[in-house]
Amino acid sequence: MSNNRNVNVVQLNREQLLDQNMKRDHIFQQNRHVPRLTDKEIEQIKHVIENSPVVIQKYKLIFFWNEKSGCTYWKSLFHFIQGLSSENVHSSQLLSYLIQFNDKEVTEMMFDNSWTKAVFVREPRERILSCYLDKGFDKSFMEYYFKRTPKSFLDFLKLTQQFKGSHWEPQVKLPRFLYRNMMIGKMSDIFTFTEQLLTKIGAWNETVNVWMNLEKIKKRTRHHATNAKDKLYQYYNDPKIQDIIFEIYADDYDVFNFEKVYFDFDKKNFRNVKNTILD
Repeated sequence: MSNNRNVNVVQLNREQLLDQNMKRDHIFQQNRHVPRLTDKEIEQIKHVIENSPVVIQKYKLIFFWNEKSGCTYWKSLFHFIQGLSSENVHSSQLLSYLIQFNDKEVTEMMFDNSWTKAVFVREPRERILSCYLDKGFDKSFMEYYFKRTPKSFLDFLKLTQQFKGSHWEPQVKLPRFLYRNMMIGKMSDIFTFTEQLLTKIGAWNETVNVWMNLEKIKKRTRHHATNAKDKLYQYYNDPKIQDIIFEIYADDYDVFNFEKVYFDFDKKNFRNVKNTILD
């Protein structure tokens, strides 16, 4: 009688032990190599107030985008490669964003090398001028954000330091160490970066190539971009204005390796400046 009871106890313990080992292995698999992030870092990554990064689970992509840095183009592209249709990509609810994931999921995704992390940025002088030309003359927008309309571009720059807004905030939004393993694309080379990024995540094909070529045509023929170089000269012929922007956006210049070199309006190579200032 005693022996039977002991056998039953041994069998039960084996089952329990096996179950515990399976659970332990599962927990280990989930938690290994995943550093901890502070609440502040998680908030920075999710960008909880505005502009939360786009997440495309099908292609395991986390895309950090910025206002006035080709965001319409990228949102349109992400709709296209997923077969989504929307008349207004900015108000569309079809894309997924990092803010929709819990903190544990975000941490795992950020440190999982099978997920591609990418950020797209723009030369700060071009970006802030684009913002000014687009928003600075919009009275209702200015009254809402700044409580008044700026008197000049310089006045606008001063106001951006007093009031927060996604259109003019620096593009460096994350702890710097996270950019080390991130693809960084720039407005000046948007189409090359598009092919590189989509090739990496397995989304590049001839259909996407055709779509992108149509976007190139739109960009060249867009009427409001034809006077881009004139606008640069109009607002940046005084180097002091450029110095102010170098200082305001010092982190952008440092992290994304933009050159702090004055626009040289006298040289012939100035004609190579991209016609994207108003995009």
